[in-house]
Amino acid sequence: MTDFITERQTARTSEEAVTWVAQNILDPAVNAGPLGIYNTVADLAHLPECHLTVDQAKAYSPEWFLQGFSGGVGAAIPFMLAAAGTSKLFRGADGLLAGTKLGEIASPFLTCPRAAAIIGASAYGALQKPAENRTRLGNAAGMAIGFLAFNRGNAIGAQLPYWGKALVAYPAAGFVGGLAMSEGSQVFSNGKLASADQAIQSAVQGMTLNTIIPLAQEGIRPVAERASQGSALAASQKMADLSSLSKTYSDWLRDNQPHYPDPEEYSKLTPEQIVARGFYHPDGKNLDQVISFGAERPRPLPDADVVAAEVAKSLADMPGAKTDGDLVLGEWNTEFLNAEKANYFQKTYNEIVARHHIITIEEADQAALAKIAKDSGYNYAVSRENSRGQAVGFLLNPRLKILGTHSYDDVANVYHIPDLRPALRVDLQDTTSGEKFSAIAVHLKSMRGGPDFTAAVRRQQATLLAKDLEPGFKGYISGDWNTFLDKTDELNSLFKSGFKLLNPGDTTTTQSMGGRLDGFLVKNMPGTLSNPQVRPFFQNPLITRGLSDHALLSTSWKLPSAQQRVVSFTRKLF
Repeated sequence: MTDFITERQTARTSEEAVTWVAQNILDPAVNAGPLGIYNTVADLAHLPECHLTVDQAKAYSPEWFLQGFSGGVGAAIPFMLAAAGTSKLFRGADGLLAGTKLGEIASPFLTCPRAAAIIGASAYGALQKPAENRTRLGNAAGMAIGFLAFNRGNAIGAQLPYWGKALVAYPAAGFVGGLAMSEGSQVFSNGKLASADQAIQSAVQGMTLNTIIPLAQEGIRPVAERASQGSALAASQKMADLSSLSKTYSDWLRDNQPHYPDPEEYSKLTPEQIVARGFYHPDGKNLDQVISFGAERPRPLPDADVVAAEVAKSLADMPGAKTDGDLVLGEWNTEFLNAEKANYFQKTYNEIVARHHIITIEEADQAALAKIAKDSGYNYAVSRENSRGQAVGFLLNPRLKILGTHSYDDVANVYHIPDLRPALRVDLQDTTSGEKFSAIAVHLKSMRGGPDFTAAVRRQQATLLAKDLEPGFKGYISGDWNTFLDKTDELNSLFKSGFKLLNPGDTTTTQSMGGRLDGFLVKNMPGTLSNPQVRPFFQNPLITRGLSDHALLSTSWKLPSAQQRVVSFTRKLF
């Protein structure tokens, strides 16, 4: 009998302990965290709310403080999600406004993590159903004040060692911020101060909240870095295979280079003669002579005169480059452009070049750009070529004066992969407006070998370029990035350094196999830039990818007026 009573007492004690933990630790955390998120959505969607029943402990008792701590732990989840979501929205807005006057003014705010945390917390407070004697406006104001106090306090203690921040700076800033949050919410709701016990419990929750969030963020960062390093190490072990694949492709290209005829010869060529020159023709009886690399079909050879006429139609609404007014910027991967190809499509290139003040060119050699520049009365700049005859360069209207050039060769020396291309920079001055700026041409590692696997190479190339450029860089980078620009994270180093993608939400394909691979990244450019117009000539069956497998991109840069320049200069002074 005694054993039975003892067992009952032990069971009762265990049950009471479990209930105590649930009441004072688990349930307050769940109410403030997952259920807090659910109930916010439920209130907006007019769905039934859900709360775990928690008996309010006596003020200032150990359980009362513990409930405050637990609530702070749970609340960290929705506030971190709110900050992350707001930050993502801000980055999207920053990209959409890139190149505009409003974007120039708003960018420092839209790219500030602290601003995203404060606005996200305020928005979450506004969405929550107000407690008795509170309003949504009061909630929003209180959250904003509290998180502002968190951030200011954390900034003051930023130089302390880790233990100093964890044990002193973060809790102290959180206590003050939680107190300010409670009082601010109450004042903005009904003009009164919160009761002492409400204010103290809010301060305890704030102390916990502001300790957990920054420590969690600091803990996530090294984990993410280690994961990234581990992925890079695993990728580097396979880079030898990628290098071998690149070399094999280069050897194949040199052995199977097509030879373009003179334009007037086209009508006299038989399908077999076209195939013998290294092009695809569906009627050729000797197609076995044309060797493809992998699953790729050799390019066809369209009629040069027909291509020129079709391109002229596509560009009919685009006037020639003017000696005043807006500057027209272009970008085009011309796909293995050499002197033979430049001669064959001469009329087409003249139609395109004459409508731009500057065109970034990828996959061209020096002889090709020299010929096109001479034919159109333009200047040119070109990088060194790789073994495939692929260089990057520019075709430049005489309105633009070349002040200097620079090749970023380290971009072509990543993981010992052969035949990567350097980035080329030209420093320019518009002789009409006097505006000075720089343009950089890039052609990052192709996806040959798989988009995910080759991403490590492009990410490193972007990182090197971001490190090479001075903080005050003014201009743009354009080219074939070989990453899907509407959803890439491979260029984050450039984005973090202040570059913004023009029209980031655009998903228009720029390459014959699909995907937005070409685009403009801009930084510190005054005036406004239009969203790039995409002309996928390869989709025209009369042109095909025989001209190029990439689309031509064009954007107009509206330069700032003299008055706008004076205002900008005055702001820099003061």
